[in-house]
Amino acid sequence: MLYFSACLEPGMGTYYFEVDPDGIAFRQMVMEEDGSQVVSNRKHEQFHFMLAEHPIDVTDPYYEPIPKSLFEELWARSLETTLEEWNEVKLALSIGMEVEGAIEAFFPHGTLVSLFQDQAVGLADTAALNQVTPRERMYPGYKLTATVKGYDELNQWVLLDHARVLESRRR
Repeated sequence: MLYFSACLEPGMGTYYFEVDPDGIAFRQMVMEEDGSQVVSNRKHEQFHFMLAEHPIDVTDPYYEPIPKSLFEELWARSLETTLEEWNEVKLALSIGMEVEGAIEAFFPHGTLVSLFQDQAVGLADTAALNQVTPRERMYPGYKLTATVKGYDELNQWVLLDHARVLESRRR
């Protein structure tokens, strides 16, 4: 993976990216000058799930390479702010438990799902969903059911298995 920072405009914060060699973003943070942050692993009130939708041109001088250690330090600080809630989610949503949620976004990692229990974020395998879901239901807002199969500590996501998209959308 490659790591970059960028400042879009003065006053808009500093962006940090983790991208693969093709420029596909896997993790992203925006650190605002007031100390607030927008992080790709959780839903933001204004920006939803923020992750670059197009590959980043890693040869563009606009993106400044940074050490992996700097990115990881900033990411760890961000995770620390939600660690208490994350630990509560893991206690409430045990492995093997059936959960319900709604599709939120499609990331390179898979399909992000807002789980109705505990305001948690789940991650389902997009390829597996595509095999068993009519195309017209593979959109944000469609409800699904799944089984908890584990936890992604790096993103504080609940890993889902046997996900099944339902015919209805959340209201």
